[in-house]
Amino acid sequence: DAAYTALVDRLLASPRFGERWGRHWLDMARYADSNGFLGDGLRPRAWMYRDWVIHSHNADQPFDQFTLEQIAGDLLPAATPAQITATGFHRNAALNTEAGVDKEEARFQNLADRVNTTGRVWLGLTLGCAQCHTHKYDPVTIRDYYSLYAFFNNTADKDDAKTQAPMLEEVAKDRRQTYVHLAGDYARRGPDVMPASLSALPAMHAPAEGEATRLDLARWLVSPEHPLTSRVAVNHIWSKLFGIGIVSTPDDFGATGEPPSHPELLDFLASEFMSQGWSRKALIRQIVTSETYRQSSAHRKDIIEIDPLNRLLSRQNRLRLDAEILRDSALTVSGMLTTSLGGPSFRPPLPEDVFDVGRSKNWQADTGGQLYRRSLYIITLRSVLYPLLTTFDAPDAADACVRRERSNTPLQALTMMNDPVFVEAAQALALRVIREAPRETPARLRHLFFFALNRAPEPEELERLLRFHGEQRTRVRAGGDSALQALGIIAQAVPPAEAQEAATLVALARVVMNVDEFINRQ
Repeated sequence: DAAYTALVDRLLASPRFGERWGRHWLDMARYADSNGFLGDGLRPRAWMYRDWVIHSHNADQPFDQFTLEQIAGDLLPAATPAQITATGFHRNAALNTEAGVDKEEARFQNLADRVNTTGRVWLGLTLGCAQCHTHKYDPVTIRDYYSLYAFFNNTADKDDAKTQAPMLEEVAKDRRQTYVHLAGDYARRGPDVMPASLSALPAMHAPAEGEATRLDLARWLVSPEHPLTSRVAVNHIWSKLFGIGIVSTPDDFGATGEPPSHPELLDFLASEFMSQGWSRKALIRQIVTSETYRQSSAHRKDIIEIDPLNRLLSRQNRLRLDAEILRDSALTVSGMLTTSLGGPSFRPPLPEDVFDVGRSKNWQADTGGQLYRRSLYIITLRSVLYPLLTTFDAPDAADACVRRERSNTPLQALTMMNDPVFVEAAQALALRVIREAPRETPARLRHLFFFALNRAPEPEELERLLRFHGEQRTRVRAGGDSALQALGIIAQAVPPAEAQEAATLVALARVVMNVDEFINRQ
């Protein structure tokens, strides 16, 4: 137990923590490096928001402050450049900059996105359903919707003068009046509304004079009386650790969402989350050191009828790794991963047919170590998404993604076997074995297996590896020079006397990196 707890603390303290958990938040923030739509113009400094998210997670910034800075960092007293950068949360949305677009309609849609995203991410509510009419199922009126819209109606999109990071800024003069937009039509004005919180939830502490601001909205979201924010945040974190939330519909805590599987647990964790200073690391530590989290994911026949979907958590859930983690795992075990933290996004090589749509024709792939950075840093252009990631269900940044799908398709297996990233990783892993393992074959295979799966092979597994090694060695010897083409990027680094053995090990590395245990969290 002491060793496990020490491991947990070491992982929580690692700079990699912010990169891993930051990715989850960037899904919800619909982060991308371009505007989207047909023009899909580049946002060259968007990455500054991404780096702010990583730093916030690594520093264990309290979630309430994390919330304040993203919704209203520019309105905080003596706001720092970092707090201003945080308001980039609402600048992440797609933006239509086409010449013929109706600017007022585009502005309306952009502000509606901010309301809808705030509702989904922090409140777990489908506020967008009240954009055209009072919500059919939840106590959210159309007036409520446009009262929230009013908080954003006098914001302007700016680039911070000091950092050039995209940010929000409150307009001081010539302020717009907000109306209910009848039937959700930007051109049809109904009654006037003022900025206000949802009528069905505890009231906002409004200012003594003047209208409420985005800072009041942010403080209302994280006030101790608010019944949703801490529960929604806890549920997001739980869902990433167990594969499904206590509430399985993380963006719908309303009447049409699924009820919590363990309501008292959700209430307890939400209360603990706030009482521990909104510390995400403390919450994660509490969950991952629990007996429930530490269970095996092995199938249990005795619970098939009682709990067929494992909603009662009588075992751990087995999960296919996220798209980025599959690529990062391959680069890590092969020794190729470049671990530099933060900075501008990079461009990986892309197949030519990707450019048959969209306008991104002048694609200049990066070179050298940049290509082997974590997948978090791959440039996200909305019209040119990286196929490897989308194959494994990475989101398209069109909307806030609070829960990734997990599909299982033949294309995924073909990608794991044939995509250049995985082929090169297998080649580099073979070279690593040649360099780091003793020369006898069983030792080399044990090292290869351990590098990839972080455990020693069982006797039966080693026997099968040895048998496959023999078959592949025969094939490589018979193939001559053509068989050595499998060496690819390591061809020049392998001593000629070891070339055939290295080519054989490439074949074994490709197999081991495609077994279920490599692709799934057990």
